Amino acid sequence: MAEETTEKKEGVFEKAPDKTYGLMELVEGTSPLVEKKPEDLVDTWPHYIVPMTLCILAVTLVLLIFSWLFNAPLEEMANPLITPNPGKAPWYFTGIQELIHYRWAPPAVMGVIIPVIIVIWLFLIPYIDIKEKRTVLVILFILFVFGAVLLIVIGSLFRGENWGFVVPWG
Repeated sequence: MAEETTEKKEGVFEKAPDKTYGLMELVEGTSPLVEKKPEDLVDTWPHYIVPMTLCILAVTLVLLIFSWLFNAPLEEMANPLITPNPGKAPWYFTGIQELIHYRWAPPAVMGVIIPVIIVIWLFLIPYIDIKEKRTVLVILFILFVFGAVLLIVIGSLFRGENWGFVVPWG
């Protein structure tokens, strides 16, 4: 009887070869720190904090130098009686504004439902077991990034008066 319970307990936490996760603290030998001795570890202070602080200061210095060298003037004061043509969204919403412009589906689908589906998909990426579907997911993500950048570039640079297509260099 004692042998049966021992066998059952040993088989409870068997590692399945098709799973990409591990029971880090419950099963001996699957922790990322297995075989690590105290002399193999690095302290956060000063080995991490000092270089990170130096990097932050360097980036701040570069931004400060760029702000002194290059002028970024503001446009004239906003006048609610005179609106620009075309009225463009900020760059991070220009892709959605461009998506609404195409009449493949009703504007509610193009401007609300498709972005919500994309956001839900982006939230679910960490929970997808990528062992078998890795290539498909990578291709989908590359297409998503390429499409988003393309829509933003078209909406920002190639849209002129009355949202017509123009070339920026002509």
